[in-house]
Amino acid sequence: MSDAGQAGRQRKKSSKPRNWKSQAERPKPYDPLALLNLGRSIELTLLEQAPVPITDVPLMIGAGVYAIYYTGEHELYQPIVWDYCRTPIYVGKAVPAGGRKGLVDDTKDTTALWDRIQEHRESLEQVSDLDVNDFMVRYLVAVEVFVSLAERVMIQQFKPVWNVVLDGFGNHDPGARRRRDGQRPPWDELHSGRWWSTPENMPNPSMITADESRRRIREHFSSAETLLDECRPDPSTVIDLG
Repeated sequence: MSDAGQAGRQRKKSSKPRNWKSQAERPKPYDPLALLNLGRSIELTLLEQAPVPITDVPLMIGAGVYAIYYTGEHELYQPIVWDYCRTPIYVGKAVPAGGRKGLVDDTKDTTALWDRIQEHRESLEQVSDLDVNDFMVRYLVAVEVFVSLAERVMIQQFKPVWNVVLDGFGNHDPGARRRRDGQRPPWDELHSGRWWSTPENMPNPSMITADESRRRIREHFSSAETLLDECRPDPSTVIDLG
């Protein structure tokens, strides 16, 4: 090829316009160490775990994060039953004593995750309109510093009904004095039977009636129908962390 032909080809080479900085797109660089992406990586690992009956969780050492799923026939929760353990009814975390204050002794073994799941199992065993055998759980032992982050990411993504609509499932026994003076949690007003929240032990009803909670739950699932479809990540696929 002649020198003139080569020069012509060179002139056709793509070049940036003079004001290219103002025209160019600016994709956000993916940072695998960003807090949100770290939380999502823990979430993905949790969702890869096979769900097990909440009654059959083996004794284990460690803190971590967990997701509880409902598989029964209660009419309020049918929107999250049909797809079997894809949309949790509740997401929680378990950290050792002192974890919230940064006082965890890493040299000591803890059963914080197992203890927390057992506490939920006992709650479900006591209520009158739910069957503990209808609940499954995924759980993951994780480094304590990332546990709260993973819980927050999952709640934001799935908006579990017992986290964002019906408050109180994760409550502990508040003690005799607070039981006497406090108000029954909305969860216990709707799902009665937990020993410390019975009218005999906790005489003041919740400000949110059972009927109001039913209305809110139905409204939540109705308004979130599209969101539920979008928030069912398949553990066999890769979640976009960008």
